[in-house]
Amino acid sequence: MRWACASIAAPGSGGGSSLAISAVPDGSFAYEQTSAEAEAGTVTIEFDNPASLGHDVQIEGPDGDLGGTDVIAEDTTTATVELEPGDYTFYCSVPAHREGGMEGDLTVE
Repeated sequence: MRWACASIAAPGSGGGSSLAISAVPDGSFAYEQTSAEAEAGTVTIEFDNPASLGHDVQIEGPDGDLGGTDVIAEDTTTATVELEPGDYTFYCSVPAHREGGMEGDLTVE
């Protein structure tokens, strides 16, 4: 099942949010989310990969990659990126995973 990810404002911060992304548990090249939203500022990516196949989450903007998580398997991890309002793509950087469909749209407001 795929669903949109809700963003949660980070308490006590001057902007920004948390972005929860999870890989599908069966190890296929897919996230649970195909789209997500976040608030501009410091965005904390909270990535959960229950599968035994390694995945990560990277954020790409119009000028290239902006950062993301480490590749993990059967684990969770976090990373922070600074994002301005606009449209971005989140994707898995493991070779062939993005080409296999492991990406989504991120809107930052």
